[in-house]
Amino acid sequence: MNKKILLVIIPFILTGCGGGKENKDKPVTESNPVNSDIVEVSEVVGVGKVEPEKKIISLAASTGGIVKEIYRNEGDSIKKDEPLARLDDELELIKVSQLRSQYNTQKSQEEIDKLNLQESEARLSNKKKLLESVRSLATKGAETKQTLDDLETEVTTLYLSVEKDRASVKLSASRLKELSEQVRYAEAEAAKKILRSPYDGVMLELQIERGSAVNQFESYAEIAPSGPMTVRTEVDELFAGRLRNGLDADIRFVGSDSVVARGKVIFLSPYLKKKSLFSQKANEQEDRLVREVRIKLESDNGLILNSKVESVIKLKNNQL
Repeated sequence: MNKKILLVIIPFILTGCGGGKENKDKPVTESNPVNSDIVEVSEVVGVGKVEPEKKIISLAASTGGIVKEIYRNEGDSIKKDEPLARLDDELELIKVSQLRSQYNTQKSQEEIDKLNLQESEARLSNKKKLLESVRSLATKGAETKQTLDDLETEVTTLYLSVEKDRASVKLSASRLKELSEQVRYAEAEAAKKILRSPYDGVMLELQIERGSAVNQFESYAEIAPSGPMTVRTEVDELFAGRLRNGLDADIRFVGSDSVVARGKVIFLSPYLKKKSLFSQKANEQEDRLVREVRIKLESDNGLILNSKVESVIKLKNNQL
């Protein structure tokens, strides 16, 4: 019985040895990792969204208050420095009125002080002439020394009066300048109550209504500045180095092969960053970086701002 078991085991041992030899004779191959530098591609696709060339801008109030008037609504075309809304500015306007009144009063006082100075200078000039005449007569004995002394005292007094009036004119001018600055400051504070657009464009969203409160530096509207439409997209770092300004790009909706717009690359971010567009989760784990690219679209394409699109950037042959 033991001989039969031994005969059965021997073939298995021989088979195992032969298999090992056969594997030894085969060349060992290593899997080569993909090298992006040798991958031949003719286009790079990135997901992005449609934006104005100057991006969508959120307007903030430089001061707080209660909304008193609304001048423009969502969808309206707006002009640079055009009033969009007005906050309650009654106190600011009263302050401006008071300071303007003080300014006008001080301006009149300055004119009076200038006239007083001219009058003092005229009296001094006349007395100095009389003094010279009396001094000449006194040397000839035709006028008493007392008269000469009295005139000299009057001239000195008038000289001091002129200096005093000159000081008054300078003080009035200084006060007038101070009030002028106060008026400008009050006018600037009042002007802040008028919320204006810094650009020509379109009102996308107005976040306030009449009677609502606005805090200082709080966003109250979003506008799209006038100008060409662009697509801001992000390209994977694997292909980031292949891109150049001036490359052509086709724009299509996500999941569609139809080209809805065309454009050219006008901006390439100088650094790689984490994904910021259409991120699935705030804390998602993503090791790959992306390069931001801006594509300027040709002509009027009818695309809606913030639309999610695919950018197909066509690489030139010398960049493959």
